[in-house]
This record gives sequence, C-alpha cells and structure tokens, in this order.
Amino acid sequence: MLRFFGFIGWDMTAKNKDDLLWRDALSAWAGDDALFNDDFLQVYGGRRWAVDEADSAAAHSLHVELISRITTQPLGYTEGVEEAALHSVFSLFAVARTLTRSARTAHTFETVVWHVLNTFVRPFTAKWHQKAKAGLLRGLDTSDVFRAELRLLQGELIAFDRVLARIADGEWYLVGRTSDPADAAIRDEMTERVTWRPMGEPSAVASTQSRSDEETARLERLRSEEEAYVRCRRKFYSVDHREWASGLALSGGGIRSATFAMGVMVSLAKRNMLPQFDYLSTVSGGGYTGSFLTQLLGSPDRPGSVSLRPTDLPFRREEGESFLLQRIRHGASFLAAGAWERFGVAMAQAQGIFISFLFLVLMIGVMTDVLLAVNQLLSARAVAHLPVLFAIGFFVWALILPVGRRLAPKILNRLNAWVCATLLIPPLWLGVKAAGSAADAIRDWLAPDANTFAGYAIVFMTTFAAILSVTCGLYARFNRGRPLLMSVLTVIFLVLAQGLALQVINELEGEAFAYAVTLPLVTSAFLALTLNVNTTSLHHYYRKKLSQAFIINPDNKVARPMKLSEFSGERAIFPIINCSLNVPGSQLAEMRGRQADLFSFTPVAAGATAIGHFPTFEWEKANPKLDLATTMALSGAAVSPQMGLKTIRYGSFWLTLLNLRLNLWLKKPRQACFPFFPTLWNLAEELAASADEKGTFLNISDGGHIENLGVYELLRRRCKFIVAVDGENDSQMTFHALTNLQRLAYIDHGIVIEADLEDLRPSKKGLSRSHFRFCRIRYPAGPGDHKEQIGYLVYVKLSLTGNEGEFIRRYKFDEPAFPHHSTADQFFTEVQFEAYRALGEHVGDKMFLEAISGLPDSNDLKLEEWFQGLGRSFLEPLNRPKRADSAPVPAPAA
Repeated sequence: MLRFFGFIGWDMTAKNKDDLLWRDALSAWAGDDALFNDDFLQVYGGRRWAVDEADSAAAHSLHVELISRITTQPLGYTEGVEEAALHSVFSLFAVARTLTRSARTAHTFETVVWHVLNTFVRPFTAKWHQKAKAGLLRGLDTSDVFRAELRLLQGELIAFDRVLARIADGEWYLVGRTSDPADAAIRDEMTERVTWRPMGEPSAVASTQSRSDEETARLERLRSEEEAYVRCRRKFYSVDHREWASGLALSGGGIRSATFAMGVMVSLAKRNMLPQFDYLSTVSGGGYTGSFLTQLLGSPDRPGSVSLRPTDLPFRREEGESFLLQRIRHGASFLAAGAWERFGVAMAQAQGIFISFLFLVLMIGVMTDVLLAVNQLLSARAVAHLPVLFAIGFFVWALILPVGRRLAPKILNRLNAWVCATLLIPPLWLGVKAAGSAADAIRDWLAPDANTFAGYAIVFMTTFAAILSVTCGLYARFNRGRPLLMSVLTVIFLVLAQGLALQVINELEGEAFAYAVTLPLVTSAFLALTLNVNTTSLHHYYRKKLSQAFIINPDNKVARPMKLSEFSGERAIFPIINCSLNVPGSQLAEMRGRQADLFSFTPVAAGATAIGHFPTFEWEKANPKLDLATTMALSGAAVSPQMGLKTIRYGSFWLTLLNLRLNLWLKKPRQACFPFFPTLWNLAEELAASADEKGTFLNISDGGHIENLGVYELLRRRCKFIVAVDGENDSQMTFHALTNLQRLAYIDHGIVIEADLEDLRPSKKGLSRSHFRFCRIRYPAGPGDHKEQIGYLVYVKLSLTGNEGEFIRRYKFDEPAFPHHSTADQFFTEVQFEAYRALGEHVGDKMFLEAISGLPDSNDLKLEEWFQGLGRSFLEPLNRPKRADSAPVPAPAA
C-alpha cells in the first residue's frame, strides 16, 4: 500500500534542517516496490533536499493536471472510453515538458517528475499506443487488460501526487478513492437471499391446478431426494454451507457446442469452481460433455482418482491435458464409420424408408377399399347430388352450431370435430374421383398400349414431376408462400397416389381384385400387432456412436451406460438432461402455440408440466433400454418429424416418409401393459404431426426444439448464480436461445431476465466487443416471499473479439464460417476441434481478469465472490445512490 498511497508523515523538525537529504524526504515512497527504488536513491539519495518557489509552483500546476484527469480518477468498468483515457495519460508528457521549460530552476521538480514519467508512465503508453492503433482496444477483453494496468498506474500517480505535495509543502486536495455507495448497494443486493427450490416450482398454469394428496406427497419426496444429492456433493468438496443454489448450463449445438463448452469448463476447473456448482443442465450437444462427466464421476463403480478438483482426472494437467480429455478429442468425428458400418446404416435407413412407404401404401390401400365400397353403394344419380348434399349439410351445421352451444356446449364441442371430418369426405372423395378420371385420360394419351399398372405409374410420375417442378420454381421465388406451396404439394401427392390406387384396382378382375382389396387390410393388421416403430428409427445408431465417443470410464475404455437412477452424487454435479415432449395435437391451451413442452431427466425424476413428474426408476422400468446414453441421444435428436416450436405438418409428413427420425416413443410410467410398444398408430401421429400427452407413449426429441440454452430448469429451481454457455449456431448474433428463454421464463413463471447484449453484437468486421454479459434475474414474489428475489446470470457467447491467439485467428482466416459452422457438421477434424476448444478456454479465462472481477486470478476462487465482483463491474444499483468516487482524503498530520 505504501507504493500507492504512501504519504506517511515526515519529521517537520528535520524538514527545516539544512542537512535533510533526499532519502529522508522521500522515505515514505522508497523501496523495491515503490516510486523510488535503491537505484534511484543511490544516485540522488545523498543530495540535500532543496526546493524553491519554482519547484512549488510547478508541483502545484502538475497537481492540478493530475487531479483533473483519469490519471488519478477511478474509471468504472462500464464507464469511459479507453482511447480517451490513454490519450489523457499520454498528454502528461506534454504538460511536464511545458512546466520544465518554464521553471529552469525547479531542479527537484524536474528530477522527480521525469523519473516517475519515464519509469512508470512511458512503458504503459508505449505498449498501449501500438495496440490502440491496431484497433485492439475495441475488444472488451483487451480493454479489460488495459483497465487493469491503468488501475495499477493510477496507484503510482496517486502516490506521485503525494510527492508533489511534499515538494510544494502544501496541504491540498489529495486524491484517493474511498468507498463507493454504488458498490455498497450492489454488494448488499447480491448478499440477499434467493430461496432454493429443489425439483423446481410449477408453472403459472400448473400451479392453479389441484393436486391429489398422493401427487403432493410424491413431489415432496422427490424434492427431498434431489436436495440430498446436492448436499452430498457439497459435503464431499467441503463447499461452504449455503441456502442458495447455483447452476451451469451447456447449450445445444452438436459437437460444436460440446467442444466449446469443454474449453469453458477447463477454464472453470483451473480455478476450482466446478465443485461449487449444484446443477449441470444440458441440452443436445452440451449434453455430450455433460454426459461424459456424469458417467465418469457419477457411476456407482467409479474409482477415487476422479473428481471435479483440478488435481484429479479428468481436468488434471501434467505436460498436457489428461488422457481422458484427449479421448474426447479423438472422438470428435463420432459419426464417422467404416465401410461395412456405413453399409449397415444405409440398410437400416432403407428399411425405415421402406416401412414408412409401406405404411403410406397400406393407408392408401385401406382408403381405396373404403372408396370402392362407397362407390358400390352410391348410384350415379347420388354421386351427382353429392355437391348439393355437401352444401346443404354445411349450412345446416353452421346454423345449428351457435344455438347448440348454448343448449349443450359439451356435447356439441365433442361432435364438432367428427361432423367437420364427415363434411370433408364428399369433397375429398370427389377430388379422388376427378384425379382418377384425369389419370384415365392422361394414360390414354401418354401410354395407350401400356398395361394397367405401368400406364398409371407413368401418369403418376409425369404428373407429379411436372407439379414438383412448378412448385420448386415458386418455392425459390416466393419466401412467404413456401409453407402453403409445400402443403399443397403434399395434398396433391396424396390425392394423386390415392387416385392411382383407385384406378389400378378398378382395372383388376377376379382373384387379382380380391387380393388387392384384402392384402392392405391383412398386412395393416399384422404390422399393427408386431411392428415396434422405435426399431426403424435412426436413434439406435446415433446412440451407439455417441456412447462410444463420450460414455467412457476412468480406464479410457467405452463404459456400460449407467442408469440415471444408479447415479452417485458424491463427486458429480447433479445432472439435468433436457429434451422436448412433442404434443402438437394437445388440447392444452398453453401447448397449442409451442407444440411441445420441456421434458427433463434427472437421477431423481423425469417428466414435464403437461404430464407431471415421476421417479426416474419408474420410467426405466417402463422403458428397459432407457439409460444415460439413451437420454443423451434423445436430448440431441435434432432431426425428427416433430420438432417442438419448429414442427410443420407437411415437414413431419416428409421427414417421417424418408425416415429422418432420431426421436423415440417412451412409455409413460404406471400404464397398462398393452400396447407393449409404439405401433403404427404412433407412426401415423408422426406423419400427421398429431401426437399429444394423453397416449400411452410420448414422442421425445431434442431439447433445443423448445429451449436450447438449458437454463429453464435452473430458473425453475431458483438458482441464484447461473453460468450459461451458449454454443448455438448464431452467426448473426440474434441470440435466439436467450430471447426464447426470456419469453418462456416470463410466461410460465413470471421471471424476468434483464440482459444488455450490445457488446456481443458483431461489428462490420464480424467481431464482438466482449465474449460474455452479466444479467439480472428477477424472481417474482411467491408464497412466503416478502418481495422479489434477484439472481444473476453470466451469459457466455460463442464469439470472436479479435485478440484471440494466432492459431485461432489463422483458423478463422482458413475457415470464414468459424466459429459458427453448421450444426449439421458433426465430423470435426483435429484442427476444428482444437479451434473451438481453445476458443472456449480463451473465453473462460477472460471472465476472470482482475479488471472485471476485482479479484486476483488464482486456482481457488469462490463462486459467490466472483459473481459479486462481476456485479460491481457490470450492474447499476436498482436504486442508484449518488456517487462519491473521489471524496477528498484528509492531509497527513504534521
């Protein structure tokens, strides 16, 4: 402290003696780590201390410059401009030159001033002048280093101002920062209580629904179990007793997100911060990294040599990263396969496509049987009157509907869907008939000599090809009309296929006709009883490859994926694996806009608001193959017919038909044994995008289909401190994951996330000013809360600021898409993996700069102290007090 604010009182009696020497006069600022070291005192220390009027006047003039500049005034983290501060420091040289020229006899002043400027100020300005010219100060993580070094220099110059007072023999305004009321307000705010809620709080809708006593007791038991897991880990790592909770969230984004998150976690591990997180909430690609840690540290048979400590595996560093992290690196192209394995996957995909098309053909065949039966029952005269009958029926129902809703609303609402479906049959039937008649005419024109099936096949292919060509042209031209175009194309495809089938069967006679009529019915019945539609999904291949890459044991071998109910919580962070429950056919009002609900797996419970939460072991009992690898693959099932918020009915139809299905149907706990597996009915729900929460089986897919950041479940548990690592594909920095979370959190729980993202937005060069932002979370007052509670979110964004290492900058030059390669790219090379991993560690390290946190970087930081340091840098007080940054410091006593 002597170096920065040394102004120990000097001996006034000695001061007036002629034998006062420089070493005596400057003793308060002498020493190895002070303004005047031994080298200086060896040269000047033996001189007689002498000052005259010129010295005093020059010292006072420079004092005025110092106290009116940023050279001695505090520069808040969110205040000021770095280039202006640098210029203010640099201009001291011009001021000192002017004063030295004008006071030729001020030898004491001249010696002291130029010693301080050349020793302390010149190295600072020389270093940062070049960086400023290169534009590096525009990046916040570079300017953070600048501010840290400026703070040290300010200490030197404040001490220097005390020396000027010594020269001028003055008792003037002495600079030095006292306590800041704003800092005190932030500190007081961040020490307030936030009530931890294990298992989370219900949504606004669910909280209004009555619960049975049995359900209430079950939820209380599950809450107690989750809390016990968290407290067990805290005890093992000797984490201070606390009533608040913390969470780490890893976003979706495939292997890109997993790799970036791994780099950030390495940075956290170096500072011994991972053991201080209570929850690890992951989505999709973030789940790869999260499941790796959960299996490694949470399996019941793990050895004692692994933990979250930086001195243990997997984060222990020797000459390089541990062999376990190297194993993850080598598995970056986890979907890569040999020739024979690729052939097997192609065959499995072909089988799935065959099953999907067979199912469609069977549906068309059964419908054709119905149409043939109707055709036999209806006379030509009746067919001619169908349009009239349809019009009459439509208007009669339209007149009955308003009156009936007053008299018997419940009955009418149930009948409405069936009546509407019935009214659609005549126009659809007439459309199919018209398509068949048109097919006859086209066949006679195109292929009059071809046999029945070949002729109609030619008609179908040529007609659909022509329509497809026109549709593709319009699709490329009109963006807004694309959904309508694809919907029309799907309907035309089905009508043409149905018309083709009707005409072909009409042309058959005898046994061939009988076979054509009965075969669809018999085959449909057989498949309905025997086919498990989960077996045709690509989920099993995806799960296998993910398991081989990320589910490993401490011996660096592929491990048996553990059941989540087997989780041992002593060493591992409590995992939350997020998926989507697809319910586009749900009648729940809150689900109609979303088409999905958040579905989470933990070692204690699994479920969603729409269906409730049940113990995990009950889910595993109902689904024997459900384990950590399965949940990891489900959380990353990005390609699925039903995709939550992105579900489109025509898209579901084509994705199902082409068997682009990574999703699974899971059986709900406590259901009857039959059906034993998801059947053709569930496949039909995928085709039509009509799954709901009422069936025996639930459609589960990628958690990113509803919430891709992984923070929602942490908000439900009212975590006070959250670090969210966002590695999604967001080259334009639209922050979809965070803004979507803001919407869901407020609608469901009344939680408000205050985020200023301006410094993350890219410049014209594509560079951000910062890699992360610090946000407030406002938890509303609930039962037992006297006022709202405040939590805090560190939002870490996959971004570049321009001051990354040469390797990352070179990779950016070679790969302009970096760091936002498409999520479809799941085949990372070694160079690509290292670029994302190194960027993650670089970003993580920048969060711990002393200029930001106010704490010296070390290998044992406290989570709460770190957050409080960030809060002082980033937050404005909720009720901002008047600032008193530079209150006068009393002069030393004589």
